[in-house]
Amino acid sequence: MLPVTQKHVFDIGRFEANLAGVMLPMGLRLEKVILSGGNLKVVGNPFSAELDEPGRLEVNVSEADLADFLNRMSPAGLKNVSVEAKNGLLHIRATKTVLIEVKANVTCSLRIVEGTKLFVDIQTVDVMGVGTKQLMQTQIDKINPVIDTLDFPVPSRLEEVEIVNGMIRVRGRVSPPAS
Repeated sequence: MLPVTQKHVFDIGRFEANLAGVMLPMGLRLEKVILSGGNLKVVGNPFSAELDEPGRLEVNVSEADLADFLNRMSPAGLKNVSVEAKNGLLHIRATKTVLIEVKANVTCSLRIVEGTKLFVDIQTVDVMGVGTKQLMQTQIDKINPVIDTLDFPVPSRLEEVEIVNGMIRVRGRVSPPAS
């Protein structure tokens, strides 16, 4: 048996880790996170990991998880939120009470800022036939960014985002620091 003070190093040629149901500190649930790459070195005591070059990162957020998050955060007082992710846009339906309960339809896009944050941008808003885009964007900005890699346990960089077939998919790179 090796003394406890000696470091155990494991060299891993290729790896892929699939994480499911990852809850971010701000309350958004990620349906799936996939980390993959090559030449991973894992040290056992204390635990650390490093890569010779950045690995790949893929984050998937479902329509249902985004709707649950928006219902809990209630931006602009919206409730009964449903989300449809298709054709590069998020289509959000909700109700808002302004003396009476009215239905709101909001179309949003996503953008990556500084390679570390994912922001929601409102494209159109329709509340009883009236556009209230600026008012709604001010409320959405209170929950932006919806993803911030500073919340991730390892340094990560976001490179692209797509909205397709009921899913938000964010891709990027991950680089565990050298020990």
